[in-house]
Amino acid sequence: MTTYQKKTHDFVELTPAGIKKIQTYPNNVYNDETCPIGGKHRTWNAFSFASLWVGIIVSIPVYMLASGLLSGGMNWWQAIFTIVLGHGPAVLLGHFGTKYSTNFPLLSKFAFGPKGNVLPTLVRGILGCFWFGIQCWIGGTAIHSILSVLLPAFSNLPFNHYIAFFLFLFINVYLGLKGSGFIKFIENYLAIILIVLCFIVIVWASTLAGGFFNVFNNAVAQSGSGNFWSIFWPSLTSMIAFDSTIALNMSDFTRHAKSQKSQVIGQLIGLPFTTLFIVLVGIFGSVGSKIAFGEAIWEPATLISKFNNPIVVVTFSLVIAGAVLTTNVAGNLIPAGIVFSSLWGKVVKYKRAILAVGLFGIVTRPWVIIKNPANYYNFINTIATVLGPMTGIYMVMYAKPLKKQLNIVDLFRRDGGAYYYTNGWNIKGVFILALVTLVVLLGKFIPALQVLYNSSYIIGVLTASLLYLMLDHTQAIWTPRPED
Repeated sequence: MTTYQKKTHDFVELTPAGIKKIQTYPNNVYNDETCPIGGKHRTWNAFSFASLWVGIIVSIPVYMLASGLLSGGMNWWQAIFTIVLGHGPAVLLGHFGTKYSTNFPLLSKFAFGPKGNVLPTLVRGILGCFWFGIQCWIGGTAIHSILSVLLPAFSNLPFNHYIAFFLFLFINVYLGLKGSGFIKFIENYLAIILIVLCFIVIVWASTLAGGFFNVFNNAVAQSGSGNFWSIFWPSLTSMIAFDSTIALNMSDFTRHAKSQKSQVIGQLIGLPFTTLFIVLVGIFGSVGSKIAFGEAIWEPATLISKFNNPIVVVTFSLVIAGAVLTTNVAGNLIPAGIVFSSLWGKVVKYKRAILAVGLFGIVTRPWVIIKNPANYYNFINTIATVLGPMTGIYMVMYAKPLKKQLNIVDLFRRDGGAYYYTNGWNIKGVFILALVTLVVLLGKFIPALQVLYNSSYIIGVLTASLLYLMLDHTQAIWTPRPED
């Protein structure tokens, strides 16, 4: 350790001298949003991270993933297998945040350089805006159901669905301005309510089917087309890509962790078991809607609106809105806001960045994407073409010096230091990101390369990782060693 940073248990922290050193560089990114969190201010334990994943996974988009796979030709056990398997990689990038208490934009700067970092970081921010808009539309549908029951005249207003959408978006932005600490408070208490009400869905569907296990014998749950492997790989890619934006930003949350042990245990408990649970809820909801209303409804807010009981509609719509709210603010709005404020911190402060994400969420026209499962999965798979290579490069870049210590002072510099690379560009990283993304994306338009697109995230991670290791090894061989 140097006079600028010290190691305390699982953490590497800046010393007062390190902070002063950063401030001697006028072109730095050290501010209230990006500065490391001191050990005594790290309050997230294993339960906090498990609750975070409960809030993220016990959500309407994950529910829709399960019911969407059923409508796409899988049976119940194939859908469970695909979704649970696909959510595994989301825990891999939390180590960086806990060790150095820094966020995703600094991880990206370390990988691509302060100038090369702009594009991949901006891509992450824009994708967060897309997800934010989609989930605001889902939540807005729930708000529409509530207002239509409480104020019947509301459903007769022109553009009533859009009014509900804007109202829900406003609530999201308001909570986002409160910061991640407020989100932690929401997660810890709302998660319990969400789980209880999910059990109600299971009981409802089981009653309609004449028993718990009868649900799995229903035609909806047994609708496998027999072409499992033809839809498995693109579906698995969609599942992994669904969490990939959150996985990239996991350091934004793990920087609050009390220890590496707490964040690892919390994530390993919260992610897989919660995923399995919500997938079952999605299957039961689809089967129940088929029995009760004659069609398997994949969008839960639409399902709730079919009930004639106003108490049921209002209660469950509130749950849907709450589930979307916790996921959207924690997984999309705040991370995207941090990205924009980190890139242009002197002009776009955190609060302005949150407002900008809200505006972008409107521009993306989420009502078009959410119209049917095909649009939904096509959107996710397109996301995967760029997020896969990004993740692979981050993992390789961070794994190499893992046993060493990063220079935290240089992480905050824009104008030099260990991570300035070639005039601010890590040319290897930027080149591999662009190349792999382009080749994989071509599979969407060229039939002969379709296999690349169908497995875009997995191929992107593996190919980008291997290419970076090969180029780095080749450079090490051919770069002359300095004379002693």
